[in-house]
Order: sequence, then structure tokens, then C-alpha cells
Amino acid sequence: MKQIWFGLVSVFLLMGLMACEHKDLCYNHPHFATVRVMFDWTKISNHDKPDGMRVVFYPIDDESNTWIFDFPGGEEGRVEIPENDYRVVCFNYDTDGMVWKENDSYTLFTADTRDVKSPDGKQMAVTPPWLCGDHMDEICLKDIPAGTERVIRLTPVNMVCHYTFEVNGIRRLERVADMRAALSGMSGSLNMAADSLPAHLSESLLFGGVISQDRIIGGFYTFGYSVLDGQSNVFRLYLKNRSGSIHVVEQDVTDQIRNVPTVGHVADVHIVLDLDYEVPSETIGGDGGFDVDADDWDDVNIDIVL
Repeated sequence: MKQIWFGLVSVFLLMGLMACEHKDLCYNHPHFATVRVMFDWTKISNHDKPDGMRVVFYPIDDESNTWIFDFPGGEEGRVEIPENDYRVVCFNYDTDGMVWKENDSYTLFTADTRDVKSPDGKQMAVTPPWLCGDHMDEICLKDIPAGTERVIRLTPVNMVCHYTFEVNGIRRLERVADMRAALSGMSGSLNMAADSLPAHLSESLLFGGVISQDRIIGGFYTFGYSVLDGQSNVFRLYLKNRSGSIHVVEQDVTDQIRNVPTVGHVADVHIVLDLDYEVPSETIGGDGGFDVDADDWDDVNIDIVL
């Protein structure tokens, strides 16, 4: 009888140990929350919806352990994510040419553009593609009852400016074989979570243009002008004639840019340059031209929307 009682006690102890071990495993396993992500497009009126949106969840207790989800067409969708407190950034993922930096940090995540050389060898940056997005500084995805879902609503807004330009007063445009333009005193990057420009940055942007009748026109996106004190915005036009020499004309357009009201760092700006210049037919010593090969021109974005 004692042997039987001892055996029963052993069985119950073993069952108790197994139960405790199972409870510990369940406790350590992360519980997943069901989240429906929705996009409110009412703030985007001057651009088509993007090809899709990317949503990045940053756990507050471990920013580097991000959860990333894509939503084609910017349509709503349901995702499963470990219960936690998060910070969230979203942006359109059809952004060819964008350089993403510090993407493992919510506060430092930055949209940047690649460096490029101007026709006269100066360090510049290309212009960014169209970008929209939103962010949430904190959202709790804990203790969500089983069988229910939490709804997150994101409202993307424009995160870039649209600049257009026209250059008048240039004669003999038929002599132009190629052209580039640059604008100084601009910002080449954007902090995504803060939707703000770096305070220490001032760059020149390089972009293209086309000849339309008797003028040169073009357009491009930019994060906005530099917030550094004392920065001016100078528009430079590089004209390559058919003999291969480049001639540069420029004009200060600071007032035209700074007098346009902005929402944060965003504004739509139209720049007008009225010049008095004739494109030389060939290289003339002392006129500011210099010889380059056609392959020396860098590819840049051209967005002609006036």
C-alpha cells in the first residue's frame, strides 16, 4: 500500500512540474495583436495615390526590432504584431532614387538623396521623388481582447515641395545641345518622424529642364529650403552648346522662394528668371565657357508640370 501511495504521489508531482513548465513557456511566448491599418487620403489632393504604403512599427523598448508591413495601393489591411508599445512611421514605397538612413531608429530615420557632380565639378545632390507619409509618437497594442482587432488610422500628407521654373530672355536656344540647372541653399534630406529639415544642412540641388518655344522650363520636388541662417538661393543654368562648351548664367531667387507661405517646410513654388543672354555658337576664350565631353553629364530628375 505504501508503494502504491508513493507511486501516486510521484505521478502528481511530475504532473505539477510539467504544468509549471508549460506555464513558463506560455508566459515567455509573445502574444500577438490583430491590427487593422487604415489610410485617410483626404490630405492628398494634388497627387495620385502611390503604388503602395510602407508602415514601420518601432517597439519603444527595442527600436531596432522593427516590424515592417507593405500595403499595395495604399489600401487598408490587417496585420498580426506582438503586443507592445510602439511608435509608427509610414511612407510611400514607390520612391526610386531615395536613400534611407538610420532606419533602425524612429527619431533618426531620414530620407536622403544621392550625391552628384555638377557640370563644373561641384558637389551637389539630386532632387527627391514625390514623398508622403505620417507618424505616431506612441500607440499601445497591449491587452487587446481575443477575437477583436485594434484600428490604426494614418493620414499621409505631402512631405516634399513642388518647384517649377521658367527662364526667359535667352536667345539662340537652337544652339543648346543639353542643359542642367542647380539651386543652392536647399535641404537634401528630411527627418521622417519629425517631418522637419536638418538644422545644419545646406546643399545645392541638380536637376534638368527642357526648351519650350522661346524659354526653358522644368520642375522638381524638394524637401524645402535650408533653415540655416544667412543662406541664399541662387539659380544656376548650365548650357552646353553644340561645340561642346558649357556656359553658366545665374540669378538670385531667394525672395521668390522665401516669400511663398509654407506649411511646415512644404510649399509649391514657381520661379521666374528674366535674363538677357545669347548662347554662343562656339567656344570663345574668356567668356566663362569650358569644354567637357557629353558623357560628363549626370542623369537627373525632370518633372515638367506647370
